[in-house]
Amino acid sequence: MPTDNTPIPNEYYEQLLPLLETIDAVRRSITDDLPANTEANGKARRLLHESHQSLREAKQILPEPDPGAEIVHNTTPDEFDDYEDALTQIEHRLERLLQYTHQEHPDEYRYSESPKLKFDIARMCLAALRDLLPAVGDESKHLPDRTNARTTTGYNHVDGRKQGDGRWLEYQLSRSLKRWGYDVETRQTVFSLEVDVVAKREDKQHEPDDWIVAQCKDWQSRTITPGTIFRLCLVAFACRAMPVLCHTTELTRRAEELARQFEVRVIELEALERAEMPALKVTKPTGDLHDWDVEHRVRENRGSLPDHFEHEPGKRFSYVPGFEPVGTQSEYEPIDDSLPDDSHPAFGH
Repeated sequence: MPTDNTPIPNEYYEQLLPLLETIDAVRRSITDDLPANTEANGKARRLLHESHQSLREAKQILPEPDPGAEIVHNTTPDEFDDYEDALTQIEHRLERLLQYTHQEHPDEYRYSESPKLKFDIARMCLAALRDLLPAVGDESKHLPDRTNARTTTGYNHVDGRKQGDGRWLEYQLSRSLKRWGYDVETRQTVFSLEVDVVAKREDKQHEPDDWIVAQCKDWQSRTITPGTIFRLCLVAFACRAMPVLCHTTELTRRAEELARQFEVRVIELEALERAEMPALKVTKPTGDLHDWDVEHRVRENRGSLPDHFEHEPGKRFSYVPGFEPVGTQSEYEPIDDSLPDDSHPAFGH
């Protein structure tokens, strides 16, 4: 909970309220300026939506402003000449908000309910936005440090969290897996490749997640790239097990896309508190207001086998022998291996 040393709420609101209005104004401007129905337009609006949403969540976490304080709460957007000017003003206010959070004690808020986390997520979205907008520089004058948003401040100084040491997160995942009914081992070798966690369910449920191979990334300033996803899937599929990624950092857009398409269970630190292992992420919030289309595209976007292989017997995407994907989301069903069409290509030879 906040203490007497926490910045008074009015100092936050003096920056936060006009910041929200300015981001909304930039989003409307992008809708008018950039060609409609283009990838750049959609990504830019989505990043602004995510920034705005994170700041609104921070506003909900903060205490109500003190009506007796002599601070003007400006609720109009800042004026700007172009996108560079707009981002500079937005980043300046966001920098002030982040400075206020430095006066907080680490245990004043839960990690998942910290204003700093919400401000950091907005900062990352704005950094990505600079890569999309025309005539905008790559680096921010006010927020040059793109340190990752998911640094877990409450646990920074515990054993097993220094550079190159992932023991702490491996231990946290192992504890949760045991609570979820798994027999767990850490730091195992699979065909000469080290893997952080391997687990098998003690009471099999005849599901693909009866066997798990997990990689843990307890990073503070690096993002997870597609190479991490490819390596995890290589090791997991070689073990005929479900791939799990547990992390405290962020995924690049391509890495996030691959994780969905290859049905990697991505587990964030706060999800380890849940009563059961989180399900696959199959979609994400849209940046549009009235978009009612249901997204079931994970397996569609993944594509399929080459035509040359697709109709061969025994050729299918599957984590473990005996299961095949069914439907558009994350369901699996057992395969009836007694049927000739489901046999191995070398059956009978």
